[in-house]
Amino acid sequence: MHVNRSELAMNKTWVLVADGEKARLFEFERCQEPWTELECFVNPDAVHGHSFQRPPRVHESVGPVSHAIEPHTNEKDKASARFAATLVAALHTAYEEKRFQALVIAAAPRFLGALHKRLDKTLQQALSRELRHNLTSLDSSGIREYLLR
Repeated sequence: MHVNRSELAMNKTWVLVADGEKARLFEFERCQEPWTELECFVNPDAVHGHSFQRPPRVHESVGPVSHAIEPHTNEKDKASARFAATLVAALHTAYEEKRFQALVIAAAPRFLGALHKRLDKTLQQALSRELRHNLTSLDSSGIREYLLR
């Protein structure tokens, strides 16, 4: 018997647990069954640690005083934004391939905002639950237990 790929994803939920440095992606079909960890993502900018340079300085027109020029977006935020874009692209591709039906996101509040900026309408509709909590330090059973409360 041939099974349609869309039928395979009918009951599958993906859970993304993330912060600006790492993300873990889980899949489950029913809450009672064990979860499968599909992938672990690591932000290469966070691991290699960009050498953040001292911000440029500007001198006052009078006197020897100088001030740092603060960028509108710091390097850490830019690295998080790139990482969020990578994660959302992976989710979008998988959703188009009908690999899951529903999506749950648990992320550190600031990183959740970065993810939200990149979610298109399709993924927003698939989003069944979101939590503003960083659960990346928990093991898979701890994450599962926290989300099933």
